[in-house]
Amino acid sequence: MIDSEGYRPNVGIILCNADGRLFWAKRIGQHSWQFPQGGIRRDESPEQAMFRELAEEVGLRPEHVEVIGCTKGWLRYRLPKRLIRRGNQPPCIGQKQVWFLLRMLGGEEAVCLDSSERPEFDHWQWVDYWYPLRAVVPFKRHVYWRALRELAPLLLPIRLPKRPIPTRRHDDALPERPARRGSGFDGLPTPVRTLGVAMEVATAAMEIAMEATLAVSRPPELEPARPAAAIKPTPVLPLRRVETYPHPVITRMVVAARRGGVLEPMTVVATPTREVAAVTSALDGPRPPRPSTPRSRRVSRR
Repeated sequence: MIDSEGYRPNVGIILCNADGRLFWAKRIGQHSWQFPQGGIRRDESPEQAMFRELAEEVGLRPEHVEVIGCTKGWLRYRLPKRLIRRGNQPPCIGQKQVWFLLRMLGGEEAVCLDSSERPEFDHWQWVDYWYPLRAVVPFKRHVYWRALRELAPLLLPIRLPKRPIPTRRHDDALPERPARRGSGFDGLPTPVRTLGVAMEVATAAMEIAMEATLAVSRPPELEPARPAAAIKPTPVLPLRRVETYPHPVITRMVVAARRGGVLEPMTVVATPTREVAAVTSALDGPRPPRPSTPRSRRVSRR
């Protein structure tokens, strides 16, 4: 029986012993372990299907167990693509389950894995409550977690430790109470006063930050006019007179060119590279004779 969404109705069985450990069985001929489970037929309820599967797979009858509780609504899981049988119409893509929590009342000798013609398991053991989450196949892990989490309060009640009440005899003196502090802010406990100071500091910091934000975002026309900065006069240093003197060699070349009519009379070439005592007016005059200097003789020693 498969519903319109492709899920097959199913029941899961979580069987525990007196110590709170769970029944964990290995599928026959495989290395996968799981809880007992099975499909629901059209003419039976989930509880009837649970007792039928319990007798077929585990060999226990209703008088051997006690029903502690069950999950509310359907818990679904999808099958991997490799396990979906495409030939069936409609195809079954997963299971929707109601999980029952049972407690075994009799001894372990009542368990019989081969009570049916086609047994499901070939070995079983007791495990801790949360152990199946680590050992079950991955595609069933989520529905196992939901079922164990929902049924855990029925088997593992959470008890909060009670505070011990100190015993005191009637003749014991009462403990002295600290003097009551004054009213107002100073009378509050230290953590409250510290919180108040911290809030005041935070408020002042927020006000300063708000003022800085408004000052930055203020339009230019609203800002007050700033006085113009005084312009300081730049000192001007007096120019120094630099005298240039003609180069003696170039001067003779220029005079010779002028005499030969190559240069214009107004062309002047001056190079201030060397300081010589010469008069510009004497350049156009006759060239004075060069004084004769005796030649130096080189003495070679062989």
